[in-house]
Amino acid sequence: MWLQIDLWQAVGLLVTILGGFFGMAQLLLKQNQKHLDEKFAANARAHSVQESDSRRIERELMELKAELPRDYVRREDHTRVIGAIQVSIDNLRLTIERAIMQRPPQ
Repeated sequence: MWLQIDLWQAVGLLVTILGGFFGMAQLLLKQNQKHLDEKFAANARAHSVQESDSRRIERELMELKAELPRDYVRREDHTRVIGAIQVSIDNLRLTIERAIMQRPPQ
């Protein structure tokens, strides 16, 4: 069995097949472009959320840096202050002892 087609029919069939392939390729490219646009939009949203979180963390860190010197006492500073208080108490004790010793007996 032989199939016989004319030249214009072969050209028409070829144009139809190529047109179908071209249409399918365009459809796939549009779907791919839509998918990429959705991904970029999701990345932009995630980036903006991350950026706002980063700003919030930076602001909290700056607040902590401002509060820390007011609330935090270094161990060495505490030891120095306590030592000064103890010296003052010892001096007061000595003064009281001297006052008692200089008092005439009754």
